[in-house]
Amino acid sequence: MSIQEQYRKRAAELLASGEVKIIIGYGAGSTPDRRRALFIRSAEDAGLLQVDQACDANLSGYLVSEGLLSDRKKVGIFLRPEGIRSVNILAAESQLDPLQIVILGFSDENGSLTPLQGSSVSDFSALISTLKERRSTPEEQELVEKIEGMTPEERFAFWQAEFAKCIKCYACRQVCPMCYCKRCIVDNNQPQWVQTSSHTLGNFEWNLVRAFHLSGRCVECGGCDRACPVNIPLRLINRRMAQEVLEAFDYFSGMSHTQEPVLASFKKDDPETFIL
Repeated sequence: MSIQEQYRKRAAELLASGEVKIIIGYGAGSTPDRRRALFIRSAEDAGLLQVDQACDANLSGYLVSEGLLSDRKKVGIFLRPEGIRSVNILAAESQLDPLQIVILGFSDENGSLTPLQGSSVSDFSALISTLKERRSTPEEQELVEKIEGMTPEERFAFWQAEFAKCIKCYACRQVCPMCYCKRCIVDNNQPQWVQTSSHTLGNFEWNLVRAFHLSGRCVECGGCDRACPVNIPLRLINRRMAQEVLEAFDYFSGMSHTQEPVLASFKKDDPETFIL
């Protein structure tokens, strides 16, 4: 039985038994190689679910949709490991109750999909602990090494050229499960903290403020990269920030649903090298 057949059967059982009120998964997209979010409420619709390598979107952001979990009923959701980390962060930030989430997990290892055993966030703690060693594609690693080898002036010019392409569509914000604020700071114009127009200053402000906001929270699902219509390598910025947090605080985001946010908590023995 294929992984798709296994999970269609599992989803049908969860809905038929009433264990979950809804399944958030993947359905056929606008083209054969794309998948979209699919929401099913009956066992009969489980056959519409798609589970393949094209299912790369992090669906966890849908869990904080207004009113979805307010009735205390359980929700089933298809998640890759980075999506499970997202659920842990959302729970740690009091955005959801992890006991309401039934996970249908899968991973993409060496070009093939593998079902993950377990259904609650705590079942995957051992798996998540193995993800600290980040794996980059050869193309990504080549670009990272190129950027790291630049002088500060060259690096500034590189990102200035990348951010110059930004059209302020905020697709990166909309796709990110960590951007759950009802109103973003960039939507405020009285007072206006971040320039809304697409020019050098406004683009730098938006992209750097967002990178800081995701420090210790990004799970590197790559949604921002895929959503960006002008192909800014946003994942590289977030990965660099995550590495800084890991080295400075030995903190890897999304380890558990009780993990305190790194920039909203402190320890007495934290390094104080930032104090002048």
